[in-house]
Amino acid sequence: MRWSAVDMGEWEELRQCPVCGATWLAIWPEESESPPILCRPKPAGSRKLRDIDHPATLRPYCLARLEEHLGEIKERKETCLKVNCRRKRLAGSTYCVEHLIAQQFGRHLARLGGPEDTPTPAPQAEPQK
Repeated sequence: MRWSAVDMGEWEELRQCPVCGATWLAIWPEESESPPILCRPKPAGSRKLRDIDHPATLRPYCLARLEEHLGEIKERKETCLKVNCRRKRLAGSTYCVEHLIAQQFGRHLARLGGPEDTPTPAPQAEPQK
């Protein structure tokens, strides 16, 4: 790339367009020799890789790749097969969108750990008198 590097890491670089000054995150997938993934970093105006919200930045890319594989992303009535997950499955899959992102792109990019991932407490038996 001929754009100047603002910040560099092992598998990623933050580069700046010489014309408009916009920054772009370039990520090279670790195990492939494909071209880099280019995304606009979030929050906008980030100047350091550590300041970038990677899950928010890469979410549109992840969703587009899932849509290429599954077709239109639509939730079904059934719940995700992952233990304790209460999200709806996607059509063409047995998992919800967050668990598919975790499986395909890494857990660090999924929005897991919310109330949907918390087991429902078992009802407590009333104490006998």
